[in-house]
Amino acid sequence: MATRSGAPNTPPNGPPPSNPQSSPNTVHFDPKLVAPSQTIYFQRNDQITLILLSNTPNMLVRFNYRWLTPDGEIKEGEFDTQPFSVLSSFAIPLYEGWLLSFNARAVSGLINGQWVFLQVVLNRNQAGVAGLPAYSNIWQGYVYNGGNNGWPGTPAKEITDGPGVIRSITGGAPAAGAQILETMPANTRRVLLSLRAVLVTSAAVANRVASFKITDGANILYTIGNNGNQLAATSFTYHMAPGSQFYNDTQGNIVFPFPTLVELKAGFRIQSLVTGMDVADQWGAPQYEVLEWGLWDA
Repeated sequence: MATRSGAPNTPPNGPPPSNPQSSPNTVHFDPKLVAPSQTIYFQRNDQITLILLSNTPNMLVRFNYRWLTPDGEIKEGEFDTQPFSVLSSFAIPLYEGWLLSFNARAVSGLINGQWVFLQVVLNRNQAGVAGLPAYSNIWQGYVYNGGNNGWPGTPAKEITDGPGVIRSITGGAPAAGAQILETMPANTRRVLLSLRAVLVTSAAVANRVASFKITDGANILYTIGNNGNQLAATSFTYHMAPGSQFYNDTQGNIVFPFPTLVELKAGFRIQSLVTGMDVADQWGAPQYEVLEWGLWDA
C-alpha cells in the first residue's frame, strides 16, 4: 500500500491505486494555479465516511471511487463494507486530492422489501455519526441491488424522498385469547395500504365485537369497530383499507375504513380489541401492505 508521510493512499481493504490510462498522462498542471472545477477537495487528514441505514441485517455495499492527486494522477479505489445492520458507518482515507466520482451498489442480494440508504460525508479522522462533526454532506440516496447509484449523476435524495418500497408484511400470530399488536420498527416510516386478519371464535357461547385502533404507543389516534356481532364457532375476515367505506357482506367479511393516509413511524402500533373475547378465540397472523422508507429519527 503506497503511503506518503505515513498516511494511506487507499483504504485498508481496497486494491492498490491504479492509473486507468494505458500510458502516462500527457496533460499536467500545477494545482496552485489551475485547480479542477470540482470543489470537493480533501486535505491530508480528511476522509470519506459512509453512513448506512438498512431495514435488514448483514447488508454489504461496494463503494468504488476515483480521485485526482496534486501531482495530476487519477487514482482508483474500491471499498467493501463489512456486514452491517441498522445504522453503521465506515471511514475511507484518501490522503489528499480532488474527489472525481463514486459509485455504490448493494452486493448482498437485496430482495423485495429490503433497502439500504447511504449518506456520504467529508469529515476528519472520526466516524461521522452520533453527532460528531462532518464538514460536508456530499451525497445521499438509496443503494440498489443489481443497479448503481452515486455521484456525479443521480441527485442527492432525502431519506423520505421517492415512492417508497412496497412491502407485504406477515405480522406476529397472537396466542389464543390474545389481541393483535403490531409495533412499527425503529428507523422506519410507513404508509399503510391495507391490512387483513382472520378471527376464529371458539364454541363458547358469547357475542364478540371486533375493533381496531392506531396508537403512537401511548395515545389512541384512531379507532374503528364492527357494527355487528361475531358469534361462537365462526370465522370472520377483517379488512382495513384506507379511504374505503364500511362493508359487511354478512358472510364473514368485514371492511373497516381507515383514514385515507395512515402514516406510521417507530413505536406506532396497530392493535385489535375484541369485546367478549374467549380465551380460546384465535387471531391469525395479520397480513398488511405498506410503503416504507428509512427514517433517521428512530
